[in-house]
This record gives sequence, C-alpha cells and structure tokens, in this order.
Amino acid sequence: MRSTTAFGTNSRLACACFWPYIVHEPHSMSAARRSPADLARRTAKALAGRQRAHDPFRRETFALPREAAREKAREMFRRFPKAAYMTEIESWRVLPGDRIEFTVRRLPSAD
Repeated sequence: MRSTTAFGTNSRLACACFWPYIVHEPHSMSAARRSPADLARRTAKALAGRQRAHDPFRRETFALPREAAREKAREMFRRFPKAAYMTEIESWRVLPGDRIEFTVRRLPSAD
C-alpha cells in the first residue's frame, strides 16, 4: 500500500534523499562534506580566491595613532589623487589606545 506525502507517493525515496541531513554521523565523510557550514566555508573560500585574482585595486592597511593616521591618509590622497587613481579609504576602525586601523584602496597607475 502506497501513501501520499508532501514528497509524493514514495516517502522512502524522500527519506533516502534527505538522510545525510537528518542524521548526523560524525565519522561519515559524506555527512561532513554535506554540512551547511562546510558548504558555506568552501563557497566563501572559492569566491574569495576568484575576487582577488580579478581585482585591479591595490590595498594598503595602516594602524597608527589618530593624528598620524590622519596625516597618512592626507599623504596618500596627495600622492595618489582620487580623480586619477580612484583612491578611497575602504574601511577603518578604532583600536584600543586611540589607534586607527584603515585600508586605502587605489588603482596601481593613473590612466
């Protein structure tokens, strides 16, 4: 006798397809390869490698006291004008001891 479920008429087929996700088998390689965290980690690693290969920008990261960080940012914009090198402060954060960490992104040459 066949019963109808949300997966269609064959519920055994549905269980077989989703079994590695339902039952955690710590020693099974297939269960470890199919975990969502592992999939996310592998996908992020693949995407990160691809983006770096095709990214034309150069990045420099500095961690300096607040006033020295301001002066370094001004110097970078003087040396590599935004109009020619597309220079920008990509990210920044405040570190303990009133230090600023920032990343300057720019093109390698002016065209």
